[in-house]
Amino acid sequence: MAKQDTSARARNGRDGWDRENTLSRENGLKRKTGLNRKRGNSGSGGTKRARLRRLAVYFSTFLALAAVLGGGFLLLKDRLFPPALSLPEGVKVSAAWRVEAEGPFMIGDLIPVSLEIEGVSDVKVRQLPLSAADLGGLELVKEEEPVTRARKGGWRRRTRYLFTAWRTGDYRLRADNITYYTADGEEAKVAVEPMELTVVSVLPADLTPETASLKEDKGPVGLPPNYRPLLLALVTGFFLVLLFLLVRRFLRRHGKGEEAAVEDLPPPEPAHVIARRRLAALRAADLLATGRIKEYYSELSFCLREYLENRYHLPALEMTSGEILNSPVKAGLPLDQQVALAEVLEVSDLVKFAKHRPAEETAAALFSLVEEFVEATKEEPPAEEEAQSEEKGALPKKEGIPDTGVSKLEVDNWETSNPEVSNPEVNNSGANKSETNNPGVDNSEVNKPGETGSGKAGESSA
Repeated sequence: MAKQDTSARARNGRDGWDRENTLSRENGLKRKTGLNRKRGNSGSGGTKRARLRRLAVYFSTFLALAAVLGGGFLLLKDRLFPPALSLPEGVKVSAAWRVEAEGPFMIGDLIPVSLEIEGVSDVKVRQLPLSAADLGGLELVKEEEPVTRARKGGWRRRTRYLFTAWRTGDYRLRADNITYYTADGEEAKVAVEPMELTVVSVLPADLTPETASLKEDKGPVGLPPNYRPLLLALVTGFFLVLLFLLVRRFLRRHGKGEEAAVEDLPPPEPAHVIARRRLAALRAADLLATGRIKEYYSELSFCLREYLENRYHLPALEMTSGEILNSPVKAGLPLDQQVALAEVLEVSDLVKFAKHRPAEETAAALFSLVEEFVEATKEEPPAEEEAQSEEKGALPKKEGIPDTGVSKLEVDNWETSNPEVSNPEVNNSGANKSETNNPGVDNSEVNKPGETGSGKAGESSA
């Protein structure tokens, strides 16, 4: 019994599962069918809208093309299909006046009138200007150029006029100025029928002196205000203000940038520090050991000249040795320093220009003289009094260091009286070029900012 119950339950479970699967399949088919119907409906609607858009585009294109063709036909109708002449039979030329506006015409009105002339193909016409007798008292305001159009079997010419009158009454227009010529040589005048024009008053026709009354004077009519100068002034002022703001902003930014650049610059390096570094580099290069004596003395002379220029503001790099020894800086030095300066410069010139080869002891002695000269004349950190003296133009006095007694003002006056000294193109000799471009010295060691060279100098002296 238990097995039969179990099998029955199993069959019932399978049947339920099969029914659920069948229902799910049917629901899925229904959903798909509904989606397909919706897609079909939407697709049919989109196709209809696309067709309507195409029809609208075709219709608008057709209308535009029809408008262009119609306008072109109206413009070129007379040229493509010229109308026939209105000449009577046997008449070769005819002319007539036509009024192009409806009356009545009052005093001061412009009266547009045209003179139309028609003729056959083999006839030429000469039309002279209207005379005062032809006008009959009217005033000719404007006369346009004649316009000739082709006609079937001939031509047609139209001349437009503008007349005005300043009195009431009847006026008579004539045209006795038209002559034509045929191909056979025939000459004749064209008979034009006169045209009557009437000019009436602006006052009512039934106005009598008893009913007429003058109106009050309204005064002069003012001109309409002209705002163009005001608008121009406002626009100009706006652009000027805008330009002023832009320039001020640019100057402020430029000034801030310069101040920042000035603040970022490090203080100038003392002259004796630069000289110590160059002397240390020259000692480390050991040019004498390799036989480069000329390069050694050129670099030693360059170091001394550079120190003089940085320390005393003297253009020593562009000056000759004689000019340096005759300068006020040399005259203000103590005697022993003057002798040392002269000896270093003279021996260096002999080596560079006279192929002199001094002994190694002389090279060491001159090197020591340059070191002693730099240490003896170096500039100490200025105190408050020394800073004030620098502002006045004098070189600061150092305690325990010989004072040259030469102010910067005296150096500047001496340079002014000797212009050839401050001209680098005149005084830049080959010797100075060899000093500035010495390949024997390691420039990387010379330009090291953190090395003073005092340690190496002490080792050599030891």
